[in-house]
Amino acid sequence: MKKYFLIALLFLAVFISACGDKKTEQPENAQLDSTMYVYDSTEIKAQPIEDSSVFQLAYNFSKGEKIRYRLSTISDNVQTLTTDTSITMKLHQEVVYVFDFIPKEIDQDGVVEADINILGVKLSANVNGEKFEFEAGKSQDSAQIVRFAEFLALWNNPFSIRFNKAGEVLEVFRADKIANKFFNLRNADTVDTQTKNMVKDDMVSSVLKPLVLQVIRKMPEKTLAKDSTWSIPQPPIPVMVFQLSFTNKYKIKQLEKLGDSRLAVIEAGMDYNVTGNNRVEERGVVYNFKKPVSSGEGTIYFNIDKGRIQKSKTKSFTETSFTFDATTPQGKQKGSRKETVSNTSILETL
Repeated sequence: MKKYFLIALLFLAVFISACGDKKTEQPENAQLDSTMYVYDSTEIKAQPIEDSSVFQLAYNFSKGEKIRYRLSTISDNVQTLTTDTSITMKLHQEVVYVFDFIPKEIDQDGVVEADINILGVKLSANVNGEKFEFEAGKSQDSAQIVRFAEFLALWNNPFSIRFNKAGEVLEVFRADKIANKFFNLRNADTVDTQTKNMVKDDMVSSVLKPLVLQVIRKMPEKTLAKDSTWSIPQPPIPVMVFQLSFTNKYKIKQLEKLGDSRLAVIEAGMDYNVTGNNRVEERGVVYNFKKPVSSGEGTIYFNIDKGRIQKSKTKSFTETSFTFDATTPQGKQKGSRKETVSNTSILETL
C-alpha cells in the first residue's frame, strides 16, 4: 500500500529529480512571516520552585480560545548497503508546522472537540549533499504543486479532534477534506472512493495523529507531586522481522514558575523489548537480522495552572541491520544493510 503522506527518503528523491514548469499562483492565504518558522530548541527559562503540594496534569481549555503552536520535526536517516561495493544514502530533513488549536465544544465530562488549522508548512532537506526547500504559500510551479501536494493539502484546511481531560485522543476526523484537496492538486479527481479512503486513513495515522499527539499527550489520572513517576505501555510495532514493545516512562523532575503559572518539568524515557526470529530463508537467500537498537528521551513542560503543554522536546533513535547470503548462478553473494533513524520533535506555544 502506497504511503501517500509518508515523508520518506524515496519521496524526497522523486521531489529533487522533478523539473520546473510554468509558474502558477495559488489562491490561498499569504504565507507566514519567515520568523514564524524559526524554532527554539533550548529549555524554557523559568524559576525552579520548592512545592510539595499535589496536583493533576489535566487538560483545561476554554471554548473558543485560540492557541497557536509551532511543531518542528528534525530527522536524520542514514542507509548503507554493502555488497561488492558500498552505497550510502543520507537524508537530513526539517519540517516546521505552525497551526492554530481552537476548542469548539466541551461536554460535561470534559471531552473536548477542537479544530486544528495548519497556517504554515516549511520543509528543508539535504539528500546526499543536494539541498532543497518548500514553503506553503509561496508561488510554486505546477510540477512543485504536484510534488508537494501532501503538504499543500494540509495547508489552511482544518481538521478536527476529540480528546478527554487525561489526554486520550478519541477521534481524528474531517480528514476527507484533506484527501480531496490532495487529489485535486494532483489533478486526480476521478480516483475511486476506496483509494481516497485509503489515502485519508494513511494521512490520519502517519501525519495528523502524530501531530496531535505532540499537543495532547496522555497523562495519568492520579494526583502527582515532584518526583512522581508513571509509565504508559505502547502497542507493539513491527520492525523488519521483529516485534518491538515500547513502554514510555515519565518522572516529574522539577517544578518551575513561569509568570503566574506553575510548570511540571517531566523527564521522559523509554524501555523496549524485542521478540522474533532473527534468521529467515526466502527463495534461496538467507537473512540474518540483528535485533534493533532503540532509545528515546525528552523533556515536557506541562502548565499545571493553564492545563496544557507549554513546550516539549523529545528525541528517538533506532538502528536496524541485517546480513544476507545468496547462491546465484554467478556463485555465492554476500552483503549487508544498515539503517539509522533519529527524530527530534519540538513543540512550542507561540
